[in-house]
Amino acid sequence: MDADASLPQPRYELLDGPPGIRFVDPIDGGQFSLFTQAPCEPVERSTDALPIPIDTAIEIGTPTLQTPYLVGVWVRDSEFTLVDQCTGGETVSLEHGEYIVEFSAVQLKVYLGVEGPFEIDATGEAVTFSFEQASEVVLGVRSYHEQPARTITTTTDPRDLMHAISQFRASLLTRSPERSFPTLRGHPPLLELGEELSIPAGSALSEPSAFIEVPVRWDRILPVTSLAYYLDGAVVPGREPRLVVDGETFPLSGPAGFEQRVEAILKHVFALDCITRTEGLYDVELHERSLIEDRVTLDFAELYDAPIADRISAYMDVPFDVVAPAVPEWKLTADVEPDPDNIPVLPFLASDLAVIRVPESDDIESRTIEDTSPDIETFFREDPVLVRGQTSVDRSSATPEGASISDRVFHPEPTDSLIQTFVGEGIPVGATKMTPTAFRRRLAYEPAEPGRIQIDVVNNETAMSEESAVSDVYGTREWIDFDISVHTELTKAELTEVLETETDFFHYIGHVEDEGFRCADGHLDAETLSDIDVGAFLLNACRSYDQGRALVDAGALGGIVTLANVPNPTATEIGKNLARLLNTGFSIANARSVLGEDEKLANRYLVIGDGNANIVKSKIGSPVLMQITATSDETINYDIRGFPSPNHSVGGLRTWNVDLPVGNCISPMYITDIEITKEKFRRICEKNDSPLIFDSELVWSTEFLNGRI
Repeated sequence: MDADASLPQPRYELLDGPPGIRFVDPIDGGQFSLFTQAPCEPVERSTDALPIPIDTAIEIGTPTLQTPYLVGVWVRDSEFTLVDQCTGGETVSLEHGEYIVEFSAVQLKVYLGVEGPFEIDATGEAVTFSFEQASEVVLGVRSYHEQPARTITTTTDPRDLMHAISQFRASLLTRSPERSFPTLRGHPPLLELGEELSIPAGSALSEPSAFIEVPVRWDRILPVTSLAYYLDGAVVPGREPRLVVDGETFPLSGPAGFEQRVEAILKHVFALDCITRTEGLYDVELHERSLIEDRVTLDFAELYDAPIADRISAYMDVPFDVVAPAVPEWKLTADVEPDPDNIPVLPFLASDLAVIRVPESDDIESRTIEDTSPDIETFFREDPVLVRGQTSVDRSSATPEGASISDRVFHPEPTDSLIQTFVGEGIPVGATKMTPTAFRRRLAYEPAEPGRIQIDVVNNETAMSEESAVSDVYGTREWIDFDISVHTELTKAELTEVLETETDFFHYIGHVEDEGFRCADGHLDAETLSDIDVGAFLLNACRSYDQGRALVDAGALGGIVTLANVPNPTATEIGKNLARLLNTGFSIANARSVLGEDEKLANRYLVIGDGNANIVKSKIGSPVLMQITATSDETINYDIRGFPSPNHSVGGLRTWNVDLPVGNCISPMYITDIEITKEKFRRICEKNDSPLIFDSELVWSTEFLNGRI
């Protein structure tokens, strides 16, 4: 599947209440609005109207522009030199001249081309631009969506796979330190299996910046995929694993092992690139730079202009433990079984700079569902309560049933990454179950209606009606349009129609049994469906894994399923929290991860398919989780952890529109022991309804304000 040159471009819509312009990305549903004093008449402009890459451009005349909420703003002059940054709580005045304004942490790349003088006011709940007269403003947007430019055919011969992975580096949009920005790392070419190695014509590459020598073995080739891609490197056969840079060699083995060494080098080089890039287009104060600058002797200004090979050599002279505090939270660790059928996942993993591990058969110990939940017995010793399986059960006399599945169930080796995925045979408790097909499907997915979010909530069990209140949770985002449909007691035909009609999210409440979804007139087995039109889903019913897997096989991106019986009160609470997390901008994989911070039964919930799938984009670019660590009469201490989103992956620049004692950060970040006054914390919580952990319990900032501060 090569990139489609006719992919739909971001479009604009006129708004009338209040007046303004809304930009919509028809590929992933991202949107952003700018309000004007009066209705405007846009004129379409060429995409070279601004000196940066854009997909769509228009020009309007207006004395003011206002964002729908507070966002970060970067101001550059005509040479694209950064002249000011406005992140909230301040006013900036610009003199005569030509300027490019860039918005931070919004759902598309949005730019303004404007002539000064003008003023930026970010002291309120939005950002307002005021021009001295009805200025002509060029608005330019670019989609975050990346498509692979080509497809490479490889064979099952490991040497051919080495050649194919060595082509990934051609997708890098720059070899400067700015390639640490996710928007400047193009998507590697797709891989497919064939009878011979075939690299499309016109794919000639410059000399690699690095060589990665490894034995010709699957368990040595797969783990270096992301490292080779990021280092602009080629993978070549070698007796011992090592990194070769301009004649200098660095071993890829050590006390911790080969995979751990590869991971450490990737994170080490990446973090230092993120710091070095502050000498270029983003000359800003960076939190991570302040953590290590006094402990290293690197000349970042000189390194910024140096070739990759020289930077790598200089970076490798710095002890890893010195740089470790500056390494961002890592998005993804993937355990990939060394099966040729799994080769097509590699470009997707490299695109995320995933840590790739090859599990040995001895690492995967089959277990039962009961082994994974030692606390479950306490729930079943309580009073009889409804479960979402075959029947209501008396917990005093029944034990929980395992999932009705033939796959092996196991715990993957733990990881520090925010998301853990498994590609292979079996059910990875606590991780995402991913397939090559699900990865490829994300490239072709389009929202049901660009600019609107379609959600279908189905409740096929009246005794579980309390969870139907999630329909009030979805859609509580004033800057996004939602269409929410609630269905009750559907027949097989009616449920089939819902699944085969375009929807962005399907939330099922009810019973799933061996025969399928329980309906008003029998059971619907999802395995009988061949072409559904669902984006993501939540099947909040007992043992819904098989039906969820069938939905993914039939066309869904991915969803959250259960592996065993879940008590109805617990399922209801989990369902409500998942709805709030998804409505806040968490992907389904990240939402499941946050859930595990609190719920004892969360390990009975599994993400299957594409864990990147989400319903809405976060208002602040990517969502965060706060954890309260201490309180006093006047202050609160807390940690804050950022989570990646499809459009804000590893390496983005995180700016804050609230008053925090830290500045710009590498995304996703993890900042510990922040101490602020309770009044400041209250203002933070009032801006967004965000999840937080307090006393090991998942609560929400609005509730925390009302009862615990």
